[in-house]
Amino acid sequence: MRIAAIGLCDPGYSEELAQMQHEKAILELQKTFSEIFDLGLQADEFKSSEAVKKLAISHAENPIDAIFLVQVAWSRPAVLLQVVRQFKQIPMVIYSPGSPIENGIIRSIAPAAGATATLHILRRHGIKYKYVYSEPAKPIAEEDFLPFVKAASVLQKLKGTKIGMISFNDMRLQNMGFDVQEVHERFGIEIEAIDMLEIEQKMTLLEVSKVDELKTELTKKWNFQGKEPGTAFDKVTRFYLVVQKIIEDNNYKAFSIRCPTGVGNLMGITPCLIGCLLGRKLHFVCENDVPGMITQMILGGLSNQITTYWEYYELYPEKILFGCCGFSPECFLNEPLKVRTLEGFITGMGCCSTVNTGHYTIARIGKDLDGKYCINLTDGEASKPPVWYEDCLGLPQHPSVFFEPNGGVRNFVEKATAQHVAVTPGKWTKELQEFAYLADIKIS
Repeated sequence: MRIAAIGLCDPGYSEELAQMQHEKAILELQKTFSEIFDLGLQADEFKSSEAVKKLAISHAENPIDAIFLVQVAWSRPAVLLQVVRQFKQIPMVIYSPGSPIENGIIRSIAPAAGATATLHILRRHGIKYKYVYSEPAKPIAEEDFLPFVKAASVLQKLKGTKIGMISFNDMRLQNMGFDVQEVHERFGIEIEAIDMLEIEQKMTLLEVSKVDELKTELTKKWNFQGKEPGTAFDKVTRFYLVVQKIIEDNNYKAFSIRCPTGVGNLMGITPCLIGCLLGRKLHFVCENDVPGMITQMILGGLSNQITTYWEYYELYPEKILFGCCGFSPECFLNEPLKVRTLEGFITGMGCCSTVNTGHYTIARIGKDLDGKYCINLTDGEASKPPVWYEDCLGLPQHPSVFFEPNGGVRNFVEKATAQHVAVTPGKWTKELQEFAYLADIKIS
């Protein structure tokens, strides 16, 4: 995360005291941020214009995620308005530490007066902001501003990213649809589709030694259950090597494969284990689920973790049985990856390992009935699931959890916009709420 900071103060106050407060604020911020472009204390609007120009040049070379208006004292609006006019598109934090206490007496330079005057100016200019403050002689708590800045950073980093997928519109699913132009205009994300024929042709050109090397490595790491996978194992390794190269060449941050009606039906191989391998480095989802991929990228950026997706299977009064058909990133598993042979509805290989229990955050971006973006989100505890299996595939069961959402099952499920949710370990609801605010996404 990269931030800028500018100190705001009226020239009528002690410049020495205001400077001391600004420097203390920067020292506090350095505990959180490794890169701060500090414009210093700016009480003179004629001198501050040069500092603002320097920030504009720096932002053009290396984008700033958020601007901290270090409101150490009361200030007239002239300097603030220079920043507002130049950087209206950048989220801002009104960072207003309390005045010092000297010999038991508060030596006030009225930071609250300055901050409350600044608030309405930012509102009127349509700037997304966060207001944080502290009592006299106390630092501002990191948790008051960090979720906001994380969200701002993720929103910035989404611009120009690319996601890839093989084929399009699996099972003609309505809730996985997207408008490629709208997604780019709204999030800055580009979507690219790869033809199955390209994959198949490149699979035949791979060196046998390279394929065998990967098969040997996976055989040592994975635990194969039941029947021998036969030719499916060779197809999985070839498919993965081809797709991984395409991902690296195009710098995709998330990926989806059309299955079951695409790769599973036409190429004779399920992408489950391919997804497990891809999930070591990027966000993966099946069924050409573009809204799911976008949500996973957001969650992954906020948590700095690989994400997965879960699908609803059964509902209980207080819990949801979530599972995923033959897929899970290995970092979500509490044991070495177990491989089963899939037969029946689809054929191939899939994961049947158990999933880590604990706290998770789940979410999904969709659209409401007015066509506007919304997000359904919650967090909760995942426990060991009951014994179950999916009828069309039989035992052993899919990677799955018994999830108890905060706020209740009905409250979450009735706001669902699809059968998938994006998932990451830990509690990230504050960060998601801040992202929704910054991106103008309604929280369901």
